Amino acid sequence: MLRRFSIGLLASAISNAFVQAQPVQATISCAAPVTGQYLLVSQGLRGQQPMGSLQLETWLPDGSVSGIRFLRVGRNYSETKYEGRWESESDCGLTVTRDQQGHESKVLLTAQGLPRFGLSTRIGDVVREQWMPQSDRRCEPESMNGSFLSQQRGSSFAASSWKPNAVIQRESWIGWQMAGLAVSSYNGAGEVAGYQGQFIQDENCIGRIRQQDDRGVTYAYSAILRSDGSGYAYLQTQGDDLTVALVEKSES
Repeated sequence: MLRRFSIGLLASAISNAFVQAQPVQATISCAAPVTGQYLLVSQGLRGQQPMGSLQLETWLPDGSVSGIRFLRVGRNYSETKYEGRWESESDCGLTVTRDQQGHESKVLLTAQGLPRFGLSTRIGDVVREQWMPQSDRRCEPESMNGSFLSQQRGSSFAASSWKPNAVIQRESWIGWQMAGLAVSSYNGAGEVAGYQGQFIQDENCIGRIRQQDDRGVTYAYSAILRSDGSGYAYLQTQGDDLTVALVEKSES
């Protein structure tokens, strides 16, 4: 009787193990990729150097891509217009290829078909991407009025090597003029500084930000505004600091 009971337990265990070992059937599905314009913020490493970029990229229904890229690798900064293609690979994933020394991206979609997160597949890159839809609106000064908050991680070049930094900021905009407070950590050394500056429009939502802090230090950034006024992205273009950030409007 005991032996029969043991054999029954063994058979049950084998059966349970077989059930657990069955491959999980994929149940995730997404809508077809949504065409339109997207703001793309990237950050990571290219080889041994920190890398950050901003892109404003347009997808068309025929699979073609066009865009502009603001890129910083180490101390080198560049601006490039490019063309490319997007192509679906699965229900919720696609590949974007680009020319002009661009890179290929593997991108995951939301259930609604919007690109959300991506990775660069360029050899030597360890770079993550964040994608946001850019609505077809004009960027006007009054749409950016309000308060903004951000947190960011970057790199600073000191003593012949790149070291990490982190910054949190709160700032207020009125008519593309801004004033704020930044709390920073440069490789563990803390700093608090007030600053003021302005956004200089170049082409609709694309422009530059110039700032000066209360110690007299100046900063230069490329910037792309969210056309719905919900925030903006910037990339530091000069000096020994490399920061790329997504800044969000805080609730009133």
